[in-house]
Amino acid sequence: MRKFAAALTLVGVLALGTSAKALMIAPSPISLRVARADAVVVGKVTALAEKTEKANLFKGDTREMQITTLKVEETVSGKTAKTIKVAFFPPVAQGGGGPIRIGGGNRNVQLTKDQEAMLFLTKHPTKKDVYLVQMYFDVVGKTGNDAFATERDEARKYAKLLKDAKAGLDSKDATVRLETASMLVTRYRTAPNGVTKTEAVPAEESKKILTTLAKADWKVTNPRFGAISAQSTFFLLGLEPKDGWTQPRDFNLFPTEAKKWLEANAGKFEMKRFVRESDKTDGTEPE
Repeated sequence: MRKFAAALTLVGVLALGTSAKALMIAPSPISLRVARADAVVVGKVTALAEKTEKANLFKGDTREMQITTLKVEETVSGKTAKTIKVAFFPPVAQGGGGPIRIGGGNRNVQLTKDQEAMLFLTKHPTKKDVYLVQMYFDVVGKTGNDAFATERDEARKYAKLLKDAKAGLDSKDATVRLETASMLVTRYRTAPNGVTKTEAVPAEESKKILTTLAKADWKVTNPRFGAISAQSTFFLLGLEPKDGWTQPRDFNLFPTEAKKWLEANAGKFEMKRFVRESDKTDGTEPE
């Protein structure tokens, strides 16, 4: 799916077994899951539609999705509602010799009646008031999960940070500034389902983001795979030679050259973001 291209840059792909019959995407940190989501909710599945229906996320999309009704207990971010419709792609049985699929073994999304979880959701591009949950790590189960409260509190923290991003970028804490900048770039450079239109990020905000990356610590060695870093965020900017950026052949020089570019272009480069209708109403919250 189109929107996963940017996500894959951050989370990577790990092969399962030597046969490569299945691929598993490493989980994104909660901060970046919040950044890409149109809504984050805690709730309970109260009903599942008896029949599946065509997904139609893009032209020619014939995959089948199933729609559930979720009773919302808490809206961490997004539009507040007592119940919402959440769609997912049921696991497809696969025999030997089948095509490579993303999500091996029990790594598919599978919502069941009475299941309680925190969900990271994106809006369906054509079905009004229907949200999608597409990646296995976008469902954080509550039952039997001792870490649930910690993960929920982490999502609350990052939702608040994203909502007041200006304060985050102006924070005296370098870690908070980098987290805010990384969340914003991730959100801006991840295309929502069905969206291709872009617009310029306000100049002052763009400058603060680039300045934050320029002043961040680039000396982190062997960071946790998929974790927030200035380097991974820089890659998401999608720079080209026309922007005055050429990646050095010697990758050891990359941090130095990247910081030079950021310092020289913090007030010049026009960052683009995909247009989200949800961001036009109240900060980063859906309509």
